[in-house]
Amino acid sequence: MKKLLLTGFDPFAHYTVNPSWEAVKALPDSIGCFAVSKMMLPNIYQTAGRLLLEEAERLKPDVILMTGMDSSTNRVHADCVAVNLRDALIEDNKGAKPWGEPVVPGGPAAYFATIPVHALVARLQKQGCPVHLGYCTGGYVCNDIFYMAAYHFAGSNVKVGFVHVPLLPQMVFDETLALPLEKSTKILWKIIKNLSELLE
Repeated sequence: MKKLLLTGFDPFAHYTVNPSWEAVKALPDSIGCFAVSKMMLPNIYQTAGRLLLEEAERLKPDVILMTGMDSSTNRVHADCVAVNLRDALIEDNKGAKPWGEPVVPGGPAAYFATIPVHALVARLQKQGCPVHLGYCTGGYVCNDIFYMAAYHFAGSNVKVGFVHVPLLPQMVFDETLALPLEKSTKILWKIIKNLSELLE
């Protein structure tokens, strides 16, 4: 079997739960050709990426799929691009709020995901699965770990990608900007299953 390192985040800001980790931990330990290893990362710049890379060094995964939450949508997005920029609108869990700083000084401006994002989204949409194409992961800690992983594994056989899931209904006043956990979990399972088939 191939090894998949699957990550979600801990809660941050005023939230008491993070749907990315809730969805990740609800998944089985085997999906398609993947043996799935799950990891919760702290919403802390630099630290989250360092812990991710340390675990990847230990596990030696074939694929790293990172997940985070997006409060602006009720859709699951598979993202394309990580940028070399830290632009925080809110503090991380250690009080840091970088603005206009690089993730890796001197690193490339951006990296594309190395999982087949476009083929994956097209395949899922043909199956009627409501997954959409996302572009930049922003400037918060989601982007930080995506860029650090892409930078570290550039030119290697390790594939990296990022998926954003919406908030849960209990986290919002407007439920049009939320998705029940069962649905996010099912969609994430389908993403991983189809990714497994594309990479076999």
